[in-house]
Amino acid sequence: MSEFSQTALFPSLPRTARGTAVVLGNTPAGDKVLYCNGTSVYTCPVNNLTNTEIYTEHSHQTTVAKYSPSGYYCASGDIHGNVRIWDTTQTTHILKTTIPVFSGPVKDIAWDSESKRIAAVGEGRERFGHVFLFDTGTSNGNLTGQARAMNSVDFKPSRPFRIVSGSDDNTVAIFEGPPFKFKSTFGDHTKFVHSVRFNPDGSLFASTGGDGTIILYNGADGTKVGVFEDDSLKGVAHSGSVYGLTWSPCGSKIATASADKTVKIWNVSTLKVEKTVTIGSKIEDQQLGIIWTKQALVSISATGFVNLINPELGSVDEVRYGHNKAITALATSSDGKTLYSADAEGHITAWETATGKSNRIIPEIHATMITGIKSTSNGNLFTVSWDDHLKVVPAGESSVDSSKVVSAKLSSQPLGLAVSADGHIAVAACYKHVAIYVQGKLTEVPIGFNSSCVALSSDKQLVAVGGQDSKVHVYKLSGSSLSEVKTISHAAEITSVAFSNNGAILVATDQSRKVILYIVANNFELAHTHSWTFHTAKVACVSWSPDNNRLATGSLDNSVIIWNMSKPSDHPIIIKGAHAMSSVNSVLWLNATTIVSAGQDSNIKFWNVPL
Repeated sequence: MSEFSQTALFPSLPRTARGTAVVLGNTPAGDKVLYCNGTSVYTCPVNNLTNTEIYTEHSHQTTVAKYSPSGYYCASGDIHGNVRIWDTTQTTHILKTTIPVFSGPVKDIAWDSESKRIAAVGEGRERFGHVFLFDTGTSNGNLTGQARAMNSVDFKPSRPFRIVSGSDDNTVAIFEGPPFKFKSTFGDHTKFVHSVRFNPDGSLFASTGGDGTIILYNGADGTKVGVFEDDSLKGVAHSGSVYGLTWSPCGSKIATASADKTVKIWNVSTLKVEKTVTIGSKIEDQQLGIIWTKQALVSISATGFVNLINPELGSVDEVRYGHNKAITALATSSDGKTLYSADAEGHITAWETATGKSNRIIPEIHATMITGIKSTSNGNLFTVSWDDHLKVVPAGESSVDSSKVVSAKLSSQPLGLAVSADGHIAVAACYKHVAIYVQGKLTEVPIGFNSSCVALSSDKQLVAVGGQDSKVHVYKLSGSSLSEVKTISHAAEITSVAFSNNGAILVATDQSRKVILYIVANNFELAHTHSWTFHTAKVACVSWSPDNNRLATGSLDNSVIIWNMSKPSDHPIIIKGAHAMSSVNSVLWLNATTIVSAGQDSNIKFWNVPL
């Protein structure tokens, strides 16, 4: 039996940038959707929330990933023009080959129906597109003829093969082959072309772009067949840029995603709109990407939210929330059924720990990075953020009544938060103060050092503040005043502190990779003399198990380590690469054998660590 196993994963959302299309991929069976964030590629099942696979071998930010029609390989591109082709059948994802296609970002990739050739387009200095054989990487023609960056490419799925592409020079181009060479361009669009796609049998293709129009062409030679029109809009399909276009698996319909915050479903034979799905009314509800697989119709909002749309009813069945920026703090409800995660942009997501269902807490409580979040026994949420506020969010639903949120202005930047279980006392470690919030009243105690983290003992008697002066300052708390009782020196800046649940032990971690335990009753003497320095970079966070016997630490070295108090000399359990290519920013124990970790990679992972 292994020392640990990953039991669930709540994945990152796709990375989005306003005004930029998100290109999605899918597996041949249509049961999984592919998207990118950071240096990773995510393969997300459409009917499972906790079972996403992550490919983390790119060294640069990823942009697009597409499965081969055979299902055995995936091609993924990054911002430096590399296309990596890797095996999808093994969990190790063995690399087949890396091909440097051009010097700028890869914007779209397409496979031919025989899984032999790959076309990649984007923004290079010397060329904007390339087509090559996947096994050798040798060229299979050239995609020249468009004057500016190419945004989209697709292979005709049937012989005779064609490649179509859409470009920032407002044209759609068609290439014949193999070997592929330029045949002609079509200038029907008046703005950038964002997406071109063939229908499943290759008889037609459609293009769409910044001018809000969708145009249908003959698949073999590119003759214009027609223009899709929404009768409520004069002569165009959408009132905003259209970033994505996808054909239904049967080929009789097209779905489009637009900056006008709608997804529209079109009938190809009549060129008319059948269903309009309005996602929302805010700027962040703009739709940047869409894909129609054999099992789902999925669109991506500008927030990164993943919308699963019912094409028959024209409604949204499910929205997947989460984060696409670094997760900075975690908290769990007292019953362990809800997990709260906060990120570097001030968003808070509430997750059902059992199922992975998620909800974004709206309206946003903070506008900048949240450095601490804690949940109390009555369900209230305490948060501190770089907007220099401590806020208390009332228990209840994910949509918050803003008038009920209690807000307290802090006079310096908060770096850590500790809250008593009943929520009566909250202590925030700020840059120049310790802020004590007792039942609605805020008191700020100036300190002579810059703090970095804080802990409150379970009996509410002691406060430990970790300092950037490499010391742990322990105070006695009475009412809302502090008196320093002990200063403990470390070799480097303190990164996290925590009292055990029974208040007997204080743990402090620092930038010199150390995890050190102190006995509270013995005037903070060392609990043992063993050197707990198995991390290879600074320790970022620490958490006690419910039985006070084990500790989990997360570090900049991508790993989580589980230490055992009763066997301090034993080698700890090390989850190496718990968050690949990413710092572990927060760890907490859900129960005696389950740890939750969250990282710079926006993922939340659940680990089973048997006793």
